[in-house]
Amino acid sequence: MNSSAPPTVKTPGLHRVDLNLLPLLAALLEHRSVTRAAEAVGLTQPAMSNALQRLRRTLGDDLLVRVGRHYVLTARAKALAGPVSLILETATHQVLRPPSFDPVTSDRTFRIAATSATALPVLPALSSLLAVSAPGVRLRLEPPEGSRGLTGGDATADVTLLPDTVRTTLPRERLYDEDWVVVADAANDQIGATLTVDDLARLPHVVFEWDGGRAGAQQALALLLPDLVVQCVVFEFLMIPSMVSGTPMIALLQRRLARRLAAQHGLRVMESPVPLPPLGIDLVWNPRTAGDPGCIWLRKQLRRAIHQRCDDGRDECFSR
Repeated sequence: MNSSAPPTVKTPGLHRVDLNLLPLLAALLEHRSVTRAAEAVGLTQPAMSNALQRLRRTLGDDLLVRVGRHYVLTARAKALAGPVSLILETATHQVLRPPSFDPVTSDRTFRIAATSATALPVLPALSSLLAVSAPGVRLRLEPPEGSRGLTGGDATADVTLLPDTVRTTLPRERLYDEDWVVVADAANDQIGATLTVDDLARLPHVVFEWDGGRAGAQQALALLLPDLVVQCVVFEFLMIPSMVSGTPMIALLQRRLARRLAAQHGLRVMESPVPLPPLGIDLVWNPRTAGDPGCIWLRKQLRRAIHQRCDDGRDECFSR
């Protein structure tokens, strides 16, 4: 061991410090007088003198020294003025004061994790709502972290739109339900007037996979038709129309996406000849935001956006 090494100075742990002294320290630093500081916080002069002695022992500095008829701050005391004020302001406004959220004046950025397919039915309506009721609020859309990332306590999104097939231990509630149709190129002459089970079995498919899994409808179809020909796998539902267009391939797609994108990509939208389980889209959030007024408001706006699409007649009403 190097005996010439300087000794380690140990600072007292926070649990050993009387934090009630911080407001008294702030008064002493501001007024530079024991008497005036005592008057400011409602203590007697002897009580403030005792507090000053305790602060000196705790901080290892005189803090206030007499120069002639007045007290002046030491260099250490001057350096403490800003940090002490910040600590007290933070404790007052962010710890002791109940949290609040005013959408009219807020400029907060909310982070929403969702695939394009789960976001498209609701986020345009949400943006319209916010433009009127919360013009300063901003949205940041992010890709989902995957089922593994959502189960931890360190999720970064304020809310995630998650298919009901993805498990998570985080709080969740149903936002909307979606059903499935089959899409094919409009010029695909291998399909007759209606789609048949034989068509599903013999035609090649485009299939969506995310985080190593498939949608419940795709799983159900694979169980019914174990020899299903999967010619293409995509990681984003919005890629399916482009992949199907101009090819003999077919694919399952959410009805609302299919109706929105069919004309653009020259697709034919058909009912499935076999029953398929619907897709539920849930609101998922981290428990750390459960009491956050802003996040509570955001979830409410997402629910309003779903109902607005129904009320405005711009889409089929979402089943709940």
